[in-house]
Order: sequence, then C-alpha cells, then structure tokens
Amino acid sequence: MQKQRTMLATIIVMGVLAIGLSVYAYTKGFLSDGLNNAFELGINVIPALIFAFIIVGMVNSLGLVNNVKSILGNDTGIKGIGIASLGGMLTPGSMFVAYPIAGTLLKSGAGIGSVVAYVVAWSTWQWLRIPFEFSFLGWKFVLVKWCCILMLPVISGLTAKLLFSWVDF
Repeated sequence: MQKQRTMLATIIVMGVLAIGLSVYAYTKGFLSDGLNNAFELGINVIPALIFAFIIVGMVNSLGLVNNVKSILGNDTGIKGIGIASLGGMLTPGSMFVAYPIAGTLLKSGAGIGSVVAYVVAWSTWQWLRIPFEFSFLGWKFVLVKWCCILMLPVISGLTAKLLFSWVDF
C-alpha cells in the first residue's frame, strides 16, 4: 500500500509539473515545440520501456527469484557484487532500461550491495561509449578514465552492503 501511495504522489507531482510547464510554454509560444519533443522522446523510449517491463515480468513470473537470491543475494559477497557489476556494464540503453531491471533485482532478493554495484557499473562502465571516447578524447584519456573508475562499482557495492544491508527493501 505504501508503494502505491508513493507512486501516486510521484504521478501527481509529475502531472503538476507537466501541466505547469505546458501552460508556461503556451504563454511563450513554445507549446507545440515542447509537445513535439515529448512525442519524439516517447517514440524512442517506449519500446525500451516495454521490453524492460517484459523482462521484469518474466523474472517475477518464471520463479527466478531464488536464482537471483543465490547469485546476487546478501550472502554472495564479493562474487555477487562482481557479477552485478558485469551485468551493469553489459546493460545497454538508458535509465528506462537499467532502473526497472535494478528494481526487479532488488525485489527479487538481490542484496543492496549487488544492486548498488549494478547501477554504478551501468552508469560508469558503459562499454558502448568506449569507441566514442577513443575517437573524441584519445586512448590516453580512456585509459586514465578506466583506471579511475574500474573499482567504483565494487567499492560502492561493498560500502552499501556494509552500511545498509540491515535495511529491508
């Protein structure tokens, strides 16, 4: 029931913001531009959202919860954090893909350390960016960047496990 209230509050706040910004854009003569931008974003994001929700639904309905617990649960330690980090690195797409997956992992019994490692790896280890980084920033920058971020997901996951594994998600 609490989660439904939180979602309802989120929807209300987002609705008020959307209506308020739309009224403001209308007064400035930019309403159609804003609606066109929203439509284009929706066209790009909705397919990813649909597939992410299908993945979430399948994980929940196929009984994969026990597998998630055994692979990524609080008791798996550094192994679970490492697997989650690799999963985050391999997850393509935007937050509309990664966050529903992270939420499903959390609800399916993954430990907080593993889920934090997944999200941090997804946001920092995006391997699909490497060719662009090489072409625009050069190999030296890419090497320095990866040396700096390589341990971030693991350190973040271990910190979350150490400090927050007592929290019931």
